[in-house]
Amino acid sequence: MDYRKILGILFIILGLIFAIYPVYSAEAVSWIAGICLICFGFASIIDGFSVWSMMAHVSLLNILLGICAILFGLLFIYKIDALSFLVAYLFYLIAFVLILVGIFGIIFAFGSLSRLTSLLILILGIVAAYIAACSIAQPLYIAIIVGICLIMEGIAFLTTSIVES
Repeated sequence: MDYRKILGILFIILGLIFAIYPVYSAEAVSWIAGICLICFGFASIIDGFSVWSMMAHVSLLNILLGICAILFGLLFIYKIDALSFLVAYLFYLIAFVLILVGIFGIIFAFGSLSRLTSLLILILGIVAAYIAACSIAQPLYIAIIVGICLIMEGIAFLTTSIVES
């Protein structure tokens, strides 16, 4: 069986799970992210102590990074919905960049078409900031959107594997 068919079926199944059970799937993502961060944190702390005698400053950074990772891992497991948290801050970052590019484009543009394009980029930045605020307020929508995107990607993998066969 072609790997694209397997990925397509897997994506469709995961997408259906995310879309039908958004609460449980978002919670599962938080648990997985939390466990991974805790494991990374312990590995970073162990790595920091293992090379302490050779590079104390690097070791101290590894230990601090490990402690922060463990704290974020515990937050993801017990308090914060990791999916909405990560998606929201990604949208905030995108919004910041789009707003900045839009403002600079309006100020430094040479032609009216360039200013219009910069204005559209600025509007997209404001929309991205709104999406970020909505995803923090209601993480279920993000889980449903992720599910729909996984289903669409799964269908795309299946169709490309069928066409190329």
